[in-house]
Amino acid sequence: MSILKVDTLQPATASAIHNAGSVVQVVNTSWSTQTVITATSYTAVTGGSLAITPKFSTSKILVMVNLSLRIKDPDTSYANCGLEILRGSTQLQTIAGDNSGPFEIGIYDVGGGGGELNSRYANNIVDSPSTTSATTYSVKGKIYSTTGPTLTINQGDTTNGQSSIILMEIAQ
Repeated sequence: MSILKVDTLQPATASAIHNAGSVVQVVNTSWSTQTVITATSYTAVTGGSLAITPKFSTSKILVMVNLSLRIKDPDTSYANCGLEILRGSTQLQTIAGDNSGPFEIGIYDVGGGGGELNSRYANNIVDSPSTTSATTYSVKGKIYSTTGPTLTINQGDTTNGQSSIILMEIAQ
């Protein structure tokens, strides 16, 4: 029986190795810049975008988003927010706080005295951008009520108030 041992495997053409299911590349960013959102239309999250240039047009991109968020309602009976994850201007996923989607992020205060929710939001999406051009993924947020609630991304110190995006290219 023979044993083959190598330290590095490199194709003769100097192009990337393309084995289905293998990780081709990973890019990531993390940020602690605070974004306070009071708008009822989607607003970009400061620091909440990241680009990747796929090496193969057939690759999948695993998009991993982790946000530190706070929803605060000063005096009304509810405060809901929405988040969306985009590839360029294409919406990949929406997390609605208006009871219209499969996911909801919000607080409900029966007494009407206000409330606050501090939480982590994490989501993974598998995307097929079908390109080898630079592709940007981003996060936006909004509030569903105009009566004073706020959505804050990265509330607090850099340990508890840090968010991140990780993009992983997977060969197909």
